[in-house]
Amino acid sequence: MIQRVQRLIESIQDQAWFQQLRAKWDELDAQSKTYLQWAGSATGVLLVGWIFFGTLWQVHRLKSDIQQRDDLIRLVQAANEEMSELKSQIPSNAASGTSTQSLKDYLTGIASTANVPATTLEVASEKAGSSREGSKETLAQVTLKKVNVSQVVRFIYQMENGSRPIKLRNLSVETHTDQSGYLDITLQISSFTLKTS
Repeated sequence: MIQRVQRLIESIQDQAWFQQLRAKWDELDAQSKTYLQWAGSATGVLLVGWIFFGTLWQVHRLKSDIQQRDDLIRLVQAANEEMSELKSQIPSNAASGTSTQSLKDYLTGIASTANVPATTLEVASEKAGSSREGSKETLAQVTLKKVNVSQVVRFIYQMENGSRPIKLRNLSVETHTDQSGYLDITLQISSFTLKTS
């Protein structure tokens, strides 16, 4: 290895351009040689520093990239764990898309939260509606007797925004002739349930 380096140095020294540089170097006075040596040393130190700090910056960038990816992996894992936990909390009948509660019982619960007396609510017999690949529709007629406008609005809002997917298809209103301001409301609704596989 040392012999190869020596041969390389000798071959460089034999080159014409090196001989010209050597001649110009010998022509310089001692002070100029000292300045050039200092300039060469400073350039070498700057070059080494530039390479060193460039390498440090690249390592820092890679480390930051790895940290971001680790944070993203941890976030995805935490989300997966949270999803698993939420899925485990869903009752089995809700997970399968079926409900053991009848439509009448469900609407009675909606009526109580909407401040509609249960005695005013009637649910006619349910009929099968259209059936799709993942769900089946049930049609029903709901009657609210002797209710005011705010009760009707609250009932319909809570029915359409409750935990069970229900859609209002038609609404008809009959007023009372006794000037009491009460209404009889007939609602045509569709209730949807997921098919069990």
